[in-house]
Amino acid sequence: MSGIVGYIGNRSAQEILIHCLTNLEYRGYDSAGLAISNGDHIEVRKEKGRIQDLEASLQLDTMQNGTLGIGHTRWASHGNPSAENSHPLTDEHEQFFVVHNGIIENYHVLKKELLSEGYSFKTDTDSEVIPHLLSKYNTGNFVETVRMVLPMLKGSFALVMMSALHPDMIIGISQENPLIVGFGESQAYLSSDISALLSYTKETYPIKNNEMAILTRDDIFIETVDGKQVHPDKVAIEWDEEEILLNDYDHFMLKEILEQPSSLKSTLNNRIKNKQVYLPEAELFFREHPYQQFRKIDIIGNGTSYHSGIIGKSIMDKLLSFPVEVSLSSEFTYEHGKLSEQHLVIVVSQSGETADSLTAIKEAKANGAKTIAITNNKRSNIARQADCIIPMNAGPEQAVAATKAYTSQITVLSLLAIHLCKKTEEPSPNFIKELIEAVQTLPEIVKQTLVMTEDAIDSFAQVTNDQTNLFLIGRGLDYVLALEGALKLQEVAYLHANAYAAGEVKHGTMALITPGVPVIALATQPHLKDKMVSNIRELKTRDGYVVGITNVGDDALTDVVDEIMYIPETHPLIMPIVAAIPLQLLAYYSGTVRGYNVDRPRNLAKSLTVE
Repeated sequence: MSGIVGYIGNRSAQEILIHCLTNLEYRGYDSAGLAISNGDHIEVRKEKGRIQDLEASLQLDTMQNGTLGIGHTRWASHGNPSAENSHPLTDEHEQFFVVHNGIIENYHVLKKELLSEGYSFKTDTDSEVIPHLLSKYNTGNFVETVRMVLPMLKGSFALVMMSALHPDMIIGISQENPLIVGFGESQAYLSSDISALLSYTKETYPIKNNEMAILTRDDIFIETVDGKQVHPDKVAIEWDEEEILLNDYDHFMLKEILEQPSSLKSTLNNRIKNKQVYLPEAELFFREHPYQQFRKIDIIGNGTSYHSGIIGKSIMDKLLSFPVEVSLSSEFTYEHGKLSEQHLVIVVSQSGETADSLTAIKEAKANGAKTIAITNNKRSNIARQADCIIPMNAGPEQAVAATKAYTSQITVLSLLAIHLCKKTEEPSPNFIKELIEAVQTLPEIVKQTLVMTEDAIDSFAQVTNDQTNLFLIGRGLDYVLALEGALKLQEVAYLHANAYAAGEVKHGTMALITPGVPVIALATQPHLKDKMVSNIRELKTRDGYVVGITNVGDDALTDVVDEIMYIPETHPLIMPIVAAIPLQLLAYYSGTVRGYNVDRPRNLAKSLTVE
């Protein structure tokens, strides 16, 4: 989950690398470092903490000027966060310098062998074996040395390397881990993500497995690990730099919450025409793999994507006659049932790089299942593995906590459910018509919700400032929404927020309800409203402080809660999109009122590229 960059050209490498790393900081912010070459010497600077800590250090004690360098922002997986464990890492003779994202699974064996041969290690990382191996097997030819060492490394990783012996070259490797080449005029870039490159180039190439990018002063070469030349098909970046700038916002999280009317509009763009769902990617896929071959759908994801998947399952359950299951991708890989060509596996991942989901999609394909990826990055590893990709088109998401990704994921799953239903079932025409109309109006409904709830939620966040525990309850889809709301509060406000199916509270959780403990009661599903009222009364008899969230015009909760918040009403199946807005805002304001950095929560990173 680290961010890695490389640059070679005619400008200040330090300036460019710092800027690129700042745009990658959501991938890790435990520590950061640079290695800069002036052609004669490579200087390394590393600091524990965020990019700004490294930048402050460089202002006090400047590095040498150079136009070639590599950089790293770290999320620690092996070795504590520290300056010593930071990258770039080098060998004892300071000949090879490496920045690494991923896991070297066999590093214990490699390290033991190197130690027995007299090599000494300065860090606790798995990554340090790489520069030592490059030193041990140095052939005098940088490219050939890398080719010799790569087969010794097991795991998923992206590497950017430079050598004091070859001062005008950078080598990049991608093995089940994202790494992108950026093409510029008389300069070239490497990055974990396109967001780092938006200021510098619009032409990129995602390095594929078993490929290496060789950047020199004169050219960029893409070759296979065994030496065959690759002619890269350059890909134009579709995002604009403006999309990753804070502008007048205090935090990316708030910016992205407020962007949801426009991100949903983008997700829906050209996908509903003449009151019909139009998914050309799915149409092509199902032309090759007829609907009739499928007997079951599995939806998999992690964290917020998993919650989106549960909502998607609920919608599909209402529209389709064959079974739909949802699983955590980290569990699915090892605990799935029988898979075959009759199974359709839908993988949901914002980044398209989540290691657990990538492993799961490979497992599904290895067992004959067909796969669809719903992701925000249509050139990601997961997208390349899938048989079909349906992009979310939500735009870049810089905050670690997913907000607009969640609402766009559910929207795409809703569209896919309708698409499948129209092809395979005999649905009620009026029901489908009403659902399509509701989905089409989502951008406006979400805009109204933001206007109605932002100030009220800010006030409630102030009320909960002195609380360490908070409960969220709901029934049906509202219970899933409660799970997502609890996750957001855990991520950015560090609250012990717990979600429960409202009917289950009396089966044990009621013991935790003490006078004044805050409970958020979600009641947006009409057929469950009476049951929710009964559950809320049970909480009030134990003096819980209950805040109800329900639809405008519905006063069923008014007399049984301490506070009530109204949100616009839409089709019940997509209320989890609308009702997510106040919960996202609650998490944001609860985090900021406590003084936390909600964009970069402790111990977390955005794109989890290790299992």
